[in-house]
Amino acid sequence: MKYTAKQYVDLMSYAGGVRPMFSELFGPIVGLDREWREQGATDEMIEMRGFAFDYVPYYQLGELDSIHRPKDVVIEDNDEYYIFIDHYGRKMKMVKATATIPLPQSYPVETMDDWLKIKHMFEYSDERITDEMLEKAIALQKNGTLIKSEILGGFDILRELMGEENCCVAFYDDEELVRDILDTISKTNVKVLEKITKYITIDQLSIHEDMAGKTAPLIGPNIVNEYLRPYYRASWDIVKDSGTKLFCQDSDGNMNQVIDAFIDCGVNIFYPCEPAGDMDIVRLREKYGHKIAFRGGIDKHVLRRTKEEIKAELDYKMQPKMMEGGIVFGLDHRIPNATPLENYIYYVNYAREKLGLDPYEKAEKGWGRMAF
Repeated sequence: MKYTAKQYVDLMSYAGGVRPMFSELFGPIVGLDREWREQGATDEMIEMRGFAFDYVPYYQLGELDSIHRPKDVVIEDNDEYYIFIDHYGRKMKMVKATATIPLPQSYPVETMDDWLKIKHMFEYSDERITDEMLEKAIALQKNGTLIKSEILGGFDILRELMGEENCCVAFYDDEELVRDILDTISKTNVKVLEKITKYITIDQLSIHEDMAGKTAPLIGPNIVNEYLRPYYRASWDIVKDSGTKLFCQDSDGNMNQVIDAFIDCGVNIFYPCEPAGDMDIVRLREKYGHKIAFRGGIDKHVLRRTKEEIKAELDYKMQPKMMEGGIVFGLDHRIPNATPLENYIYYVNYAREKLGLDPYEKAEKGWGRMAF
């Protein structure tokens, strides 16, 4: 089912009027398409359009990433991988057969001087939010498209520029550098969002962090409160005051120790809620009630087990108290390799049954990637 922006916002803010969504957030991992074709999958299945998932069309308003970036430069390319220098100046390696994102081999920022060389890419300029962008967003919103703006993650951009270890150390050993990076980007965010809110109320503010592993986040609530809260609130308070209801954070891993701190930052949607990282959406609902909403939460690994285990996972995650709103049911990340097509079909149709829907074969086809 294709949801309108209002239906999605009402769902995620517990305003009622619409059932929970059932979606595929990310889609298949690299290589699963070959496995499924051998098992009889159609092109529509491979492209995710064949399973009649719920989705909402969306438009990204404003350019809040780095700009005026140099082009990537490939320095080695063979059958297994390619290595390149990216727009930040990082040396990156992309494994062709299995990877969905490249892995950094080096990072561009170790000192303030390093940062000053690329700082201009994060500063404000009028091209970040143009009249044409605003006119398009206004027209699309009238037709039911969700309008979102996405700010860079306060931890994530430090990690991208410095690497995880150096980033975590810098919070203690190089406060001036960390604050200058975050302050520079925050000023850009504020200028763009202030202009946007003069003309339109966006439906959702989004942020990407990926700041946790299987057992814990890489920083604690003290660092969130000291460094990230001012960064988050500077943007959130602007759009919230203009009427925006949703602030969505994307972070893999176990975020339990910092959820309360991020709620204080304004975040009210968390995803993808990985069970392997102890992000149990049922327990989180019991703890936080309607204070926060979720996307994902269904264990992707269960799809490689038995149908009885798939059923048990869905019976637990899609129990009555989880049907009150504030949820987009979906896998907690990409569909893993070695997932039998038969199991995936069973998963889709049993989830639809839990929602009172017909099997996907009888429904209107469609899909929109819900990782936003």
